[in-house]
Amino acid sequence: MNTLQDELKNILAAINARDIEKFSAHVDLKSLMDIGYDEATEVLADNCAKFHKLYPKDLFFKFGSTILRIYNDKFRGVHLGLIKKVIAAYFDGSFKDAKNFSETPIKFLASELNYLLRAVRAEFGEENISGNKATLAVKMVGDGSNYGKMIGILNFVLEFDRLGDEWRLHKIKNVEELVPPILDIAETYWPASWDLGIKL
Repeated sequence: MNTLQDELKNILAAINARDIEKFSAHVDLKSLMDIGYDEATEVLADNCAKFHKLYPKDLFFKFGSTILRIYNDKFRGVHLGLIKKVIAAYFDGSFKDAKNFSETPIKFLASELNYLLRAVRAEFGEENISGNKATLAVKMVGDGSNYGKMIGILNFVLEFDRLGDEWRLHKIKNVEELVPPILDIAETYWPASWDLGIKL
């Protein structure tokens, strides 16, 4: 049986090669996105007042936690659909035809994803296995480029499920820890005008 590090190396190789079949064999993307979205929504809502003070121009936090939860529930399909389309455009290579955000928003974001992926490296940490569940600590470290500096250092704890003799990435365990630094990146990177430029 592969170690968790071996499995993650297979996933990273599939991402770099844009091999969607190999990626899908090692990653339960639906579970990863569904659980991550719902857990992140709870963290954002629970800390809504704090984030409003940090980012007063972002209307997302202006109306309080109840409205934030309602909004994210109502637009859950739209938000996850956007992420799926960006991932698809990355894997099928159509991001290479990206022009600018206003003309080709999905391809443009997939192109940005490509730059981000090339600007980080993974450092492996602690591995824990208990029955059919396992976790792996991974530090994503940015290089010296602009994209790498924007990412900085992000610490992930990844949870895997046993699938026969292999492991399959199932969820991110430490969403609560990751939301603040990723939100800060998003607030720096994503201009409010882009919210009106995506048609799904």
